[in-house]
Amino acid sequence: MENIGISINDISFSYGNNEERLLNGITINIKKGEFIGILGPNGCGKSTLLKIILKYLPVEGGYIKISDENLKNYSQKELSKILSFVPQKSALSMPLTVEDLIYMGRTPHMKSRWSGFDREDKEKVDEILKVLNLEKFRDRQAFSLSGGEFQRVLLARALIQETEIILLDEPTSALDMNYALEIMKLTEYFVKNKKMTAVMVLHDLNLASMYCNNIVFLKKGNIAYAGTPEKLYRKEIFKEIYGFECEIIKNKGYPYVIPNKI
Repeated sequence: MENIGISINDISFSYGNNEERLLNGITINIKKGEFIGILGPNGCGKSTLLKIILKYLPVEGGYIKISDENLKNYSQKELSKILSFVPQKSALSMPLTVEDLIYMGRTPHMKSRWSGFDREDKEKVDEILKVLNLEKFRDRQAFSLSGGEFQRVLLARALIQETEIILLDEPTSALDMNYALEIMKLTEYFVKNKKMTAVMVLHDLNLASMYCNNIVFLKKGNIAYAGTPEKLYRKEIFKEIYGFECEIIKNKGYPYVIPNKI
């Protein structure tokens, strides 16, 4: 178990007693240093799974362990030093600058609410602005950025938490291909060079093939398949999961999905 970053054991979830379960006995072990993609059709429970790992939603039966410790034993403050999160979109309602928004990621490391941020925090903010090529936007209102630029800021805010695990909920869904590739490349870089574990919900099957070590396909709240893109990218699997016909081609060692026109 020493190499397991997240251990999910037989968890279920529904939004009400009379509603159909959104997740049904999900069990999966996510290894440390892995970049895993959570895929599946709309409404299959992908984002709900991330919210449960984040303790935004309660576990119904079963349990989750983070770094060998039961999730229920972590306070939200403790969890914020282990897990960081990149949402699909932010509910930001204040006119914060890019620098201010990124500083929010250092909040879990503040010695006290009265001491504020110190020199180390400033150095880390300066570093992440440089690494993610955001220096020129430092003093810009975050609201004024394009979708791709703003998503990079949300990634910077998560990375500066310096957590072991980063969860990302469809971070590329509203981006053009150039920005989407950039987000995937940056995530891959931090997984490989900073020994992070990344769990990403996404819809782009080909981006998942290019960057994710392993894939989990959810369907109707169940794990339908789990494994490498090389193993799972099969015409019959995509027909079963998504209901479309396709062709699978390979380019530079990666399998790509080409949907058939209907």
